[in-house]
Amino acid sequence: MSHPLADFRSDTVTLPTARMLESMLAARVGDDVLGDDPTVRKLETRFASLFGKEAALFMPSGTMANQAAVAAHTVPGEEVIVDASAHIFQFEVGGLSRVAGVHVRTLDTENGQYAFGQLARAVRPVNDHMPRTGLICTEQTHLFSGGTIVPLDYLEEVYSLAHHHGALVHMDGARIFNAQAETGIDFVDYGKFCDSLMVSLSKGLSCPIGSILIGDGSFIERARRVRKWLGGGMRQVGYIAACGLVALEETVPMLGEDNARCRRLGGAILGIDGVQMAQATIDTNILFLEITQASIDAPMVEAALADEGILTLALGHRLLRFVTHRHITDADLERAVAALQTVLKP
Repeated sequence: MSHPLADFRSDTVTLPTARMLESMLAARVGDDVLGDDPTVRKLETRFASLFGKEAALFMPSGTMANQAAVAAHTVPGEEVIVDASAHIFQFEVGGLSRVAGVHVRTLDTENGQYAFGQLARAVRPVNDHMPRTGLICTEQTHLFSGGTIVPLDYLEEVYSLAHHHGALVHMDGARIFNAQAETGIDFVDYGKFCDSLMVSLSKGLSCPIGSILIGDGSFIERARRVRKWLGGGMRQVGYIAACGLVALEETVPMLGEDNARCRRLGGAILGIDGVQMAQATIDTNILFLEITQASIDAPMVEAALADEGILTLALGHRLLRFVTHRHITDADLERAVAALQTVLKP
């Protein structure tokens, strides 16, 4: 029996809106590598202004944006401090060492937050025998703790500590718009406490491709060279960038609904035997579940749910991920809960 699919695997599965497709047809374009695509320039200017920075750079992906940022901020052999569970370390194919040539120092965090005593001790003293600490990375929202919102005062303290020691801060802000939908904090305030940040357009914002890297002018010029080196220079990319301009008006205001649906999903699942939440809170649109029923594991649950038309993502033996986005409806939540009850029925 076939079922209509409800795709909870990621918010990267979102499709462009009708307005986005129309904007692509109407976009004025040029050659972005030569610097004369007006739609790309407009998008970059809008995002730089939004976060209170000097400049921005359209990138094909968040991974390329993160890696270009690290390479632009550091010189090979310097040390970068990252959260041991951060996307930039865990899920970007070792790019920190392969692209930037940096030495990586990982620290465990709680909900994406370093312990400040541990972080301060991790910054290298000036010593000819040690790599220089050049960069500290943060993540907003923090993916692996379940889309947790990292508090602004914490980001301010990390930024102050880094600059006190002569280091810089890069923020992986892939889902920062989901955080802002909950906090109401001005994007400029987020921009104050990092030297650069990356924002994804192709997750909850529903653009088909792309991320934006934001920082000061000289940093962006260095990042532009890294983008070219990585093969990320594109030509008439204004057709894609046009979607980002629409997203600021159309899909960004919807993100609060995505977050709320995720909380409703988590609340409904609490009463199901054989599964429990694997995170402390549901701040935004990501829910990790731990499969506790001994006779079945997460990949088995993933496969059984797919048979019911519910697509999820197993991450290891016991962990199952749900992500809400604009294509997920209240009816999809009900179907997902019912399917889990069926699959986990003793």
